[in-house]
Amino acid sequence: MVRLSISKLERFSKRVGGEPVWIGMDVHKRSYHVALRTGSGLSETFVSPSEPKSFVKLLHRLSLKVALVVYEAGPTGFGLARALEEVGLPVFVVAPSKVLRPVRPGSKTDRLDCLKLAEYAVKGLTKPIAVPSEEEEADRSLIRRRHQVVDDLRRVKQRIKSLLLCYGVAEPAGLETWSNKSIAKLERTILPGRARITLRSMIRELRFVAKELGRIDQELKRMAALKRHRKKVSTLRTIPGVGPVAAVAFCLEIFSPKRFNRPEEIASYLGLAPTVRQSGEGKKRGRIVPTGQKRLRSILVEAAWTFKRYDPGAREFYNRILAKTGVAQKAICALARKLAIIMWRLCLEQRSYRPA
Repeated sequence: MVRLSISKLERFSKRVGGEPVWIGMDVHKRSYHVALRTGSGLSETFVSPSEPKSFVKLLHRLSLKVALVVYEAGPTGFGLARALEEVGLPVFVVAPSKVLRPVRPGSKTDRLDCLKLAEYAVKGLTKPIAVPSEEEEADRSLIRRRHQVVDDLRRVKQRIKSLLLCYGVAEPAGLETWSNKSIAKLERTILPGRARITLRSMIRELRFVAKELGRIDQELKRMAALKRHRKKVSTLRTIPGVGPVAAVAFCLEIFSPKRFNRPEEIASYLGLAPTVRQSGEGKKRGRIVPTGQKRLRSILVEAAWTFKRYDPGAREFYNRILAKTGVAQKAICALARKLAIIMWRLCLEQRSYRPA
């Protein structure tokens, strides 16, 4: 239920005077839970409707000197952040996994959450994520839709194989590659009773999902040919092993490569940077933490295998890491990290790949 008292907020505005105000927000589908906090400790909370334009008008009406607005990224997207930026209000969208959490469990409410964010903002303990433009977010949604369809295709294939295994029926020849001939043989497979209808239903689903994947791939090709993507995609395609899907996925997910200042930052963003364990004079690297762009990371690992096959420098790097660790997974992750850094540098410099 939305509870908004304008008179209460106006009294708070008069008490604050010209003092800067930090705003913490807990953003939901139907409401915004908002906390106002000053550097001297004055605070006030309220609930407003989830309408970015109405919220911006409210802030102007209160005549507050807004130092920063902070809220956590979530399913509501970046519409609020864009509306605040349009009127010149500073805003941080923070990753929920990067927000400080109390050591001991305690009460959790929307009011306490927004107060906590406002307090962290006052102390400078919030770190923003990059907010894409509306066009960049729309483009990115297509590659993420492709990921969903690929997952659906893999699942329906697994369901078909599980059904055959359940009834003890051998898989048709060629089903490893799911060729048209093997699918035609699959349709002629004899199963008892209604299980045959079940199999036909799964095959229809398989064909529909495969057709949908083809449509998305065609649309991605058209999008890659647009002026705003053409140069970066063609540049990344000069790297051996980087195909159209990997190039487009990298461009759309890393929509602004200039926001990364060092190679370590792009590696950490992709979840390809190893953790560091240091105590006293001892220092060693640990495992990678699978955070950040998980799907893009898996695409880069797949591309790294082809990169190793066709690039002598990449093959030498992989063999050196493999000889040191004895673990192929570690070696290919290290090569994927190297490949990601190369792709980032090429996007920045807008040049073709030059083998070492």
